[in-house]
Amino acid sequence: MPQGPARAHPTGGPASGRGKTMSFTPMIAGNGLVGWQMLQATLETQRTAFDKSAEISRESAYFQEKIGSVGSAEELVADRRLLSVALSAFGMDDEIDSKYLIRRIIEEGTEADDALANRLNDSRYVALANAFDFEKVTTYKTQSEGFADPILAAYEERVRANLDATLAEPAYVNDPDYAALFKAQVEENLEISRTYFRETIPSITSAEDLLADPELMQVVLTAFDSQDRQGSTTLLRRVLEEGTSDPTALANVLRDDKLVALSDAFGFDEAETRTVLQTEAFASNIATQYRWQQFEDAVAEVDPAIGKALQFQRAIPDLSASDISDTAKWYNVLGSTMMRGVFETALNLPNGFSQIDIDKQVETLRDKVESRFGIRSFSDLEDETILNKVIHGYLLQEQISQSSGIGSQQIALTLLSTIRYPST
Repeated sequence: MPQGPARAHPTGGPASGRGKTMSFTPMIAGNGLVGWQMLQATLETQRTAFDKSAEISRESAYFQEKIGSVGSAEELVADRRLLSVALSAFGMDDEIDSKYLIRRIIEEGTEADDALANRLNDSRYVALANAFDFEKVTTYKTQSEGFADPILAAYEERVRANLDATLAEPAYVNDPDYAALFKAQVEENLEISRTYFRETIPSITSAEDLLADPELMQVVLTAFDSQDRQGSTTLLRRVLEEGTSDPTALANVLRDDKLVALSDAFGFDEAETRTVLQTEAFASNIATQYRWQQFEDAVAEVDPAIGKALQFQRAIPDLSASDISDTAKWYNVLGSTMMRGVFETALNLPNGFSQIDIDKQVETLRDKVESRFGIRSFSDLEDETILNKVIHGYLLQEQISQSSGIGSQQIALTLLSTIRYPST
C-alpha cells in the first residue's frame, strides 16, 4: 500500500475545527472565486493577525515548551493540550478522544505493511506516525551544520602557508613554469580534500571511525598543527574519546593546547541521544502546521469550499516535494478526503468514481488532469498557474453546483470572467 510523505503536512478530510469559537474570524468578501481572490490578496495580513490571537498563541507556546519532555506515545495522549495541537496540525481535531487509536498509530509507525496507519486508507495517519517518532537517535558534532568549515579553513591556511614557503625556495623561484605546475597541483589536491572531507565527515561517529580514514586524518592533523602525532594512534584515540571536561583526561594531562582544541572540536564524549521531538525544529514545525490548520478551519467556518481550497493550496506542494514516486503521489491524493474532493469536483467526475478499482481511479485521474489542466507529472502542480487552475476549477464547479434552475451556462461564464491568473 502506498505510504504518505515523511514530512508533516495536513492532507485530511473536511475542516475539523468547526464548532470551535475562534477569537479571530477571517474576512472573505463574497463566496467562490470572488471570495478566494480576496482571501489571497490579504492572506499574509490575516494569518498574522490570526496567529497573534490569544488561544492560538497560548497553545502554540505551550506545545513548543512542553513537547521536548514527552518520551512516548502514552505520555503524548495523556496531555490533552499537547495532543490537541499535535492532532490539529494534521487536520485531526475530531480524533482528540481516540487516545487508544492515536497511541497505536504512533507506536506501530509505518514501516510494517500491516501497521495500523497504513491500513486506515488516510494519509493523515501515516504523516502523524512518521512525524511522532519516539526512537532515540544519537547525534554527533560531526553531523552538525557547518562543522567542517573551521577545520577546512585552518587546513587550507596551513597548506597555503607551506606552499608559499616552498615557492619562495630558489629551485622554484628560478623555474616559474615548474612552480606554477606545482601550485596548480596543490590547489587541485586541496579541492579534492575539501570535497572528500565535507562528504565523509558526517558519517564519522567515533574516534575509531576517524582514525581509520587516513585522508580525513591528514586534514584534521594539519588543521590542528599536530602532524607530529600522526603515528600516535593510541594517544589520539584516547584524546578524542576522553574529551576535556575531566581534568584527568589525557589531553589535559599532556597540557597540549593543540590536542585540547582537537578533542573539543570533535566532542565524541558529548554525543547527544534524544528523540526528534526534543529538537527545536520539530516543535517549531508542528506549531506552524497547527497555526496553519487552525486558520484553514476558521476560513472553512466562513466558507467550506474556500477552506478546502486553502488546504489544497498548501498540501499539494508539500506532497509534490516528497521523495515518493509520481504514482504514489496520486495514490496519496486518493487517500486524502480533501485532495480527492478537490480533484473530483474540479474535473466534474461522477459520484460513483470512488467505487471503481483504485488502480483504475489513478489511471483515470492522471488522464483527466492531463487533458483538463495539462498536468503530465505531479511536479507540474508546483507551477502556481497550474495549481491555481485546479483550484479555480474546483471553486467554479462548487459554485455552479450550489446554483439551481436554468442559466447555469451564464453563471459559469460570469464566474470565469472573474478569474485572474498570474502573468507568466
